[in-house]
Parts: sequence; structure tokens; C-alpha cells
Amino acid sequence: MKQRILVMGKRGGVLQWYEHLLAAGEQLPNIEFKGFALNHNDFFERAKRSFSSLVNKANIDKINARALDKSLLNFQPDLIIIADLFYLSDDVLSVLGKYKHIKIAHWIGDFFDERLLRSRELVDCFYFTDTGLLQDAKKMGLENSLYLPLAFNPKVFKRPDKEARKNDLLFVGAWSENREAIIRNIEIPMIVIGKGWERIKDIQHRVISRNISNQEVAVLYQQHACVLNIINSNNINNGLNMRCFEVPACGALLITDNVTDLKNCYHQEEVITYSATDELSSLYRTLISKPADVVRISKNGNKRALSDHTYASRIMTVNSTIYN
Repeated sequence: MKQRILVMGKRGGVLQWYEHLLAAGEQLPNIEFKGFALNHNDFFERAKRSFSSLVNKANIDKINARALDKSLLNFQPDLIIIADLFYLSDDVLSVLGKYKHIKIAHWIGDFFDERLLRSRELVDCFYFTDTGLLQDAKKMGLENSLYLPLAFNPKVFKRPDKEARKNDLLFVGAWSENREAIIRNIEIPMIVIGKGWERIKDIQHRVISRNISNQEVAVLYQQHACVLNIINSNNINNGLNMRCFEVPACGALLITDNVTDLKNCYHQEEVITYSATDELSSLYRTLISKPADVVRISKNGNKRALSDHTYASRIMTVNSTIYN
């Protein structure tokens, strides 16, 4: 009999974590997946929740709880994976408490507070994408916690059929103060794309200020030889963001901050790191003067991403740890 996994999350989130986890089912034919979104599922659900919220916002929690109860009864999962950070309502927690035979994994990738303790007795294991978050959780008393980094969806992020890459350094991501400071320090003109960059008008780089879809991001990664990653210090301690897995998956060379958790995911000669921001210009000049090195390292990174960093591999890690 196939294992059944219910993925709980938020449909349409910035990271599309919920959707990527469900897409992993194509790589795991021996597991049956079903999704349960705590926001809109279809037009009827949206209309019902919108009307209820006008009357009483607490009604949305009750509607979610009843829908979850029905989904659990019908699907009868062996495992629930709660994707991304959100605090569950008392009504939803009450429903989960009825199904004590179902294992529950809560995968978290952002800062949290004591509200997380409310689900401690129900969750079999908390998984954190950042070892700094993991340390915070254990200090809070969540001993049933493990490190589990982010991943990539190979259906979206993959090597192109034909390699024809540009040498222009690329950065894709939302504006943040620390990112602006680093990019201002790069002498070689580059391409910067993302939300909030309209405030930058006095730099030598080509700036495109808008949100772009995952599909557009993947195409850009497939077109460029090197992609810069700058961790947003506002929401990460030690960890890697999704760019650290999606860039190598597309066959581009990742140039990233030398954060603490990098050694947990990549070996030497698989990605390029920088420590001081003033070294980025000379580092990139060296790279584009040695195209064979860029190809070799990017191929190593791509191999590592495919073998270790898909969402399917993360689900198998949850399976192997939560049942011990």
C-alpha cells in the first residue's frame, strides 16, 4: 500500500513551498500526495471564507478546521507535512489532536516566537531550514527539532536543452538594505531584478524593479553563466535561501555568501563563495577570464543539487527521521 502524505500550507506563497512539495509527487510514485491549503482552494471556498470574515474573522478558523477534518477522514494520511511558518488556530489544532495515529512534521523557514509551542505536543518533529533557527527552537524547549534546508523543484528549475549563456552577472531578489550595500560596491555592470529596486537610480547596473514568476526566474538562471546570491539578513541567520539550490539546478554557477550552513549542503568546487563584499568585482573578473573553470564548477554544483537537494529528497529525509 502506498504511503499517503497530506501537505498543509498556503497556496500562492512567495516561495511556492506548498506547490513545490506537491510537485515532488512526480518523483515519488510510491507515495500518494494530497494538498490542504489554509487559504483559498477554489472559488466556493474563497467566497465562503470572505463572507464569513465579514461577519466574524474567527469563522475562518472554524471553516478551515471543518475542511481539514473532512480531508483527513477522506484521505487518511500517514504523514502530514506542514510547510512554511504559520501558527495554527485552536480549531485546527483541535482537529489535528483527534488523529493521534498520524505523524506530523512542521517545516519552518523563518523567525518564530513562543506561539510555536502551542503545537509542541502534536508535532512529531519540527524541521528548520537554518541551523540558527534550530538553535533558537531548542533553547525554547523544542527538543524534537532537526535541520532540513530548503530545496528546488526540478520540474521548474532545470538545465536548458541548449547551453548559450551570457557573461553578465545576474542577481534576482527583493531589495534589502544589505543587498543594496553589496551591489553598490560591485564595479562591473550587472543585472539586478526584483521588487523594491526602483529606489536605486544612481548606480551603473541595469535595474529592473518588478516581481517575476518562478518560470521567469528559471529562464534567467538558464541564460546566465553566473548568478550572485546575497542572503537577506532580515530573515536568515545561518541558512541558505532557495536561490542556493535553484541556481545550480539550472546549471549556472552560484556565487554566494559564505554562510555557516553552506558546508552542510555543498562541497568545495561546487559553488563559489565570497566573504568580503569588496572582493566581488575582482572575483568576477577572474571567473569570466577562466570560462573552463566556470563550466567545471557549475557542473559540479548541478550534480550536487540533483542528487541531494530536490524536494523529493527532503521528503525522504523526513520519512527516514520521523519514523525513528
